[in-house]
Amino acid sequence: MKPNNALPSGVVVYCASSSDIDPLYLSVASRMGELIAASGLTLVCGGGAGGMMAAAIEGAVDASGEAVGVLPHFMIEKGWNHPRLTRCIDTESMHHRKHTMASMSRAAIALPGGIGTLDELAEIMTWHQLSLFNGPVIIVNTDGYYDHLIALFDSMQAKGFMRGGVIPATVVASPEEAMEIIDRI
Repeated sequence: MKPNNALPSGVVVYCASSSDIDPLYLSVASRMGELIAASGLTLVCGGGAGGMMAAAIEGAVDASGEAVGVLPHFMIEKGWNHPRLTRCIDTESMHHRKHTMASMSRAAIALPGGIGTLDELAEIMTWHQLSLFNGPVIIVNTDGYYDHLIALFDSMQAKGFMRGGVIPATVVASPEEAMEIIDRI
């Protein structure tokens, strides 16, 4: 991935595709999509038809915004893409999916999620640390969801495992705080 000097109009949101979660998380994802749309930016996400991904897509589209889903071909073949996406981008692999989402985005936001979200967050933090992704990386720590991960990051930093002694992400408590950071760039 090459550093991007122009500011794309997208904001990539990583989050759960599972629907078997507390409704609090679904409302946070919907609000995130709504706020991105209200800012005139495009929601870029994994494009899934379930869980927080679906809620974010619906939040953006219901607020008259755009929602771009990026899915590997095998997921589209299984019908996992959300039917209300403004645009669906078909990629050849999961790696290409992550690269495409990042290249379309001026900022990256991690909402609560599972192992896929953690994978995406770790990769975009690494790219940010290496100056391959220049936008802010934001972790929305809804209801303390990421407290244990943040504690691990603090331990990594204290023991010298974080380059420059800095965690390459900003932790906030709400979608509104995430948008305040994005609105400043």
